[in-house]
Amino acid sequence: MMEKIAIVMEMIIHKNIMNLLKYLTIITTFFFFSCSSGNTQGGIPITPCDVEEQGVSMSQGNGNLQYTFNYFYDDAKTIVQYVTGHPQGDYYHIYSTQSSPFLDFYTFAINAGDTSTFDQSWNTTAGSYYAVDGTPFPQHNTIVLNTITGGTQVGDAIKITYNGGFSYLPSIALTPVQGDFCVTIDEVINLAEYVYITDGTNLKVINASNPLAPSLTHTIPAPTSYYVNTFNSVAYVGYFDAIEPFVSFVNISNPPTSNIFGSIAKGGNYGRLTDVVQVDNLTYISDEHKGFHKLHIANTDYARVDIHDVMSMVKKGNSLAIIDFSVGLRKIDVTNANTPVITNTFNLTDVDIASYPHTSGSYHSWTRTDGTDFYIANINDKKFKKFKETNFGYNLINEVNINGYVTALTIEGNYAYITTKASSLAPLQTSFDGVTMVNLATMTVIDSKPLNAASGVVIKANYAYVTDANGLHIYDISSSNLNLVQTYSNGFGNYISL
Repeated sequence: MMEKIAIVMEMIIHKNIMNLLKYLTIITTFFFFSCSSGNTQGGIPITPCDVEEQGVSMSQGNGNLQYTFNYFYDDAKTIVQYVTGHPQGDYYHIYSTQSSPFLDFYTFAINAGDTSTFDQSWNTTAGSYYAVDGTPFPQHNTIVLNTITGGTQVGDAIKITYNGGFSYLPSIALTPVQGDFCVTIDEVINLAEYVYITDGTNLKVINASNPLAPSLTHTIPAPTSYYVNTFNSVAYVGYFDAIEPFVSFVNISNPPTSNIFGSIAKGGNYGRLTDVVQVDNLTYISDEHKGFHKLHIANTDYARVDIHDVMSMVKKGNSLAIIDFSVGLRKIDVTNANTPVITNTFNLTDVDIASYPHTSGSYHSWTRTDGTDFYIANINDKKFKKFKETNFGYNLINEVNINGYVTALTIEGNYAYITTKASSLAPLQTSFDGVTMVNLATMTVIDSKPLNAASGVVIKANYAYVTDANGLHIYDISSSNLNLVQTYSNGFGNYISL
């Protein structure tokens, strides 16, 4: 869509104005965060705020040239948070979930009547901060933001207008710009950041608000626990031993007082948990021995969806990609979350479907997505693979050797982070033990760090949190490598989630 807009603009405006509009388009991205693909220049004559939708409108002019743009947000790629607990006050955090350009917007101007300008760093001096891929908004511009409507709860509407002078470069004269944007609060969160770690004995709640000084906040007994994932204030914990639950549900709405509020026993339709995803208001859990399950926790509506062993799963749009023992990587249509449909889109040839039980969690292949393509860290051949979905299945388009048996995989932005280790049991006895960082665009390993029984990895902001037998290792990833900043010995574990 953006390319089409640029082509139209180039035919009618001077190069300097083109540069201006290119950057204005980027600017609006902090308001629009990935406009929906159906939008084109002039295609939507109404402004999002006028019809109570999320989006941005912008008008700019230079002499006799006047342009007006209306963009509607892709809600799936826009997150709006109301954040409490900051020493300088509450703030809004609006960001995109897409990869580069990654856009970040913060403002302390949360009340009707508040005004702010953009600063070079996130603070209350100017009130607002905006960056594209880490590059702050140009400081020579004179745009002022005015908060018209504020909110503090999920579902509250926010409206902010803006006006002032803008130019792409300091050498270009400022052009008048004005407009407004409207969003709706998705989440209310506290600034304190927590990570959740299973260590075979407990579920540990660790305050990682300061990456340089993490601290243990709370523990919950969880014998033989090896997996944890969190959605909507619930942590899902998986256990290895047959006498322990298939899964426990932990209320983490207040992390320091987290508590188990329910569980499902093993046996019958439930084997051993391998992965968890959220689909609308339902939870899908993959099972190493019993297929995968569809749960509605609130009304204890549990159903088994597939009978084949499932090793891992990831959601993209209205579908799941699962690693299924019968056909490898397989697509599940979840357009209607209550009635998932098993499709004939799959790839068996290039996907390892085996699993190897181990007390710290079974070894198996993992799958994740960057929102465009699908990736699998294969268990047997020690390769990290990139797949593209087509009408005929999932096509392998690239791969890289990671020299290890995967224990966890996460993707953030343009990078994959993979932990690998050896097993004491055949055939997994020789492996790189550590964390590996892969550039998804080039499918090359750009950094790796050796560890001791590396077991889990998650990404938050500019940090990678990695567990092994020695502790929680925190790496600064802002320079596209793994720079160790802290090791917290009490953070050892089998798996980790935010």
